[in-house]
Amino acid sequence: MERDDLAIPDGLSSAGKRAAEIILKVLKKHDMTYTGGCRAFYTPKEWCEREEKYGLNSELIVCHDGGNLAHFFNWDYEEYALLDEMFFALEEEGYTPDPCYGWYTAIYS
Repeated sequence: MERDDLAIPDGLSSAGKRAAEIILKVLKKHDMTYTGGCRAFYTPKEWCEREEKYGLNSELIVCHDGGNLAHFFNWDYEEYALLDEMFFALEEEGYTPDPCYGWYTAIYS
């Protein structure tokens, strides 16, 4: 069975699930859903189990190490229109994206 790299993981809070839904909507609008082969969404608990340092008190972790998601979350790509669109869509619903490193972002409510 093939893994769905954009699957919303079990164990997220309702806020985390909603944030993932918003992200997916923006990605699909642009037909930019390629993840580069990495799983895109993690729960804070899963992130803690990986022994990561940042984002542990967030609602959702977005891993964007390669693939299309980086255009929406990584400032180094300089895709400011896409970054603005994603950040505005999340902020409009009460979420704050916090870039932790160039390869993942924590979403807070």
